[in-house]
Amino acid sequence: MIERPHVLVVDDDDAVRLVAAEMLRSLDCDVESAADGEAALALFENHHFDAIFLDVGMPIMNGVEVYERIRLSNASTQIFFMTGYAEEEFRDLDDPRTDVLSKPFSMLDLTTKVEMLLAD
Repeated sequence: MIERPHVLVVDDDDAVRLVAAEMLRSLDCDVESAADGEAALALFENHHFDAIFLDVGMPIMNGVEVYERIRLSNASTQIFFMTGYAEEEFRDLDDPRTDVLSKPFSMLDLTTKVEMLLAD
């Protein structure tokens, strides 16, 4: 059981990234953040994360590409796709360690995801 989750927030939108990070800190998570996929992968290579909150629509390397690279080396980290796109698009991944957080999200939405993480 995880007592204080170490999470990574990845979003190219500064406001979304900062607000999500602050909300997660208020839920007693240790939070690191990245503004793009390359920075996220660099952090992932050097740190253990219990969960990654990952924006889908990023330039250069989108969230799905980041997800695919992470899954090559790690199948256990929980990944929450943060997206304004239809959730159904991500249900075909057939990955029990992946879920969707629809944008815009609320504190209750994040709380639910963190509780899910803590229950593991």
